[in-house]
Amino acid sequence: MSRRGLPRAANPGKLAFVKSLLGCVVLFAACGGGSPKESLDAPMADTVADAAVGFTPACKSMPQPAQPFTRAADFGPVTPGTLAGWDPGGRWFLTGIKVGSVSSFFFEKTGSQVIVDRDPSAPGTIDDDAVFQRSAFVQQGTSYIVAKRVSNRLADGTLRADRAVCDGGMCRVCTAKLIRATHNGNEGEGDRIALVGQLNDPSWGPGYTFNVRMKGTLAYLIRQDGLHIIETADPAHPVELGHYARTTPGYSNDVKIVDAGAKRYALIADYPSDVVDVTNPAAPQLAAQIPEEAHTVAVESRGAKIYAYFGNYDAKCPIYDVTNPAAPMKLGSYATTGSLVHDLSVENGIVYLNAWDAGFLIVDFTTPATPVLRGKFGPTPTLTSHSNWTTTVAGRHIALHGEEAYGAHLQVVDITAGSPTFMQPFASYKTRDYVSVHNIMAFGSKAYFTHYQDGVRVLDLSDPTQPALAGYYNTWDPQADYTTSGFFEGAVGLDVDLARHLIFVADSPRGLLILSDTTP
Repeated sequence: MSRRGLPRAANPGKLAFVKSLLGCVVLFAACGGGSPKESLDAPMADTVADAAVGFTPACKSMPQPAQPFTRAADFGPVTPGTLAGWDPGGRWFLTGIKVGSVSSFFFEKTGSQVIVDRDPSAPGTIDDDAVFQRSAFVQQGTSYIVAKRVSNRLADGTLRADRAVCDGGMCRVCTAKLIRATHNGNEGEGDRIALVGQLNDPSWGPGYTFNVRMKGTLAYLIRQDGLHIIETADPAHPVELGHYARTTPGYSNDVKIVDAGAKRYALIADYPSDVVDVTNPAAPQLAAQIPEEAHTVAVESRGAKIYAYFGNYDAKCPIYDVTNPAAPMKLGSYATTGSLVHDLSVENGIVYLNAWDAGFLIVDFTTPATPVLRGKFGPTPTLTSHSNWTTTVAGRHIALHGEEAYGAHLQVVDITAGSPTFMQPFASYKTRDYVSVHNIMAFGSKAYFTHYQDGVRVLDLSDPTQPALAGYYNTWDPQADYTTSGFFEGAVGLDVDLARHLIFVADSPRGLLILSDTTP
């Protein structure tokens, strides 16, 4: 999972900024439902005009006034009386534009007051004309003012939402269409996918759940508080066996498992990256560190060797020999022109790289010391080449490619060498613009992927030009107590146990979810 178009970590100071930004974004509650700083820095191009709401959703930057946004009228005039009789209770999606790292508002009305995004320290007001809330606070040494207004309810129940974030010099002001938060297309909880078991132990530390990898019946769950090793032999009752946490600061985001003889190791993407001996699940121990500042890691057995490839914050992809994971050896590296290498998959020494704003790349690592670029798609529409997985269907070699942004969706890309459409997308699947796709896996003609607030999706790719939804499970309840206003919330990472017909999901607020898969 990316933390949104991060600046390249070319020096220690810049890397420190990246790490502080990452920490803020994943701690949505601590950051007031999303990082105010990131909201100011977010792209302004994700706009979808909607004439029916009487305005064009958009964001703008402006110099901060002396007394910024102290009343609802500071956002401009409203149509009076449109909130008369309106019940605001619950969660509402912001649509038409990405409003920083915020996806929604949550309201709890008490008389003429309203709690916005579960922040009782700064209650808002509500009358027949508008909801208005303003808060001021200091975060990482910077003073912020965040103001929100809701007004102009239409006959279809949609409203106008305004949000301003000021940081002492500039204000970023966004206007969006507000709609009641529901499942995609008013779907039910699931179709041909159902919840079997889950684990989110109260003793776990606070923070985000990022990814999961399976080996046998053991789940290796990576969270902000480290690696959790979980026995799932009885999927209805998963049991934690052990936990590894760093003793130094870090940002553990991804994990892959390597078996070497009688030992088993977890490779954890971090800064630096950790090699953890997990042979005894109850007592994982640090075995080595790899001096790479990595967001993701992929492993491959080829010949008698095991290779690890890292997606780095410095926009490079290094390759290591980890046949003996306790003594990793660097063999080479490929430098992209992107802001970072966000994710990657690998087949027979050919690496498929998500180079974020530089696009989706195919790099030949069969000679590790001299990797060679073989193909490129992008920059992609949202400048966020985020994740991919490759498969072959009916003799056609394809990549499933996902971005991570407002308007992001899954694309089917032709990666068949020599094809006239080589490295071009020819089909796609999406739910809705304001919920982003995330991680992807594929097995033959079936694709499994996480879709943040739209849960887990399975596609039938028997005809890759016409991806068809085979099943889904909505892990995220839009009105649940655990929800936040974070844009990047819900189903994040996954792995699939084909033999047991189970899907294992790393869900940001819910921990580990185990789903049964009865899709055809």
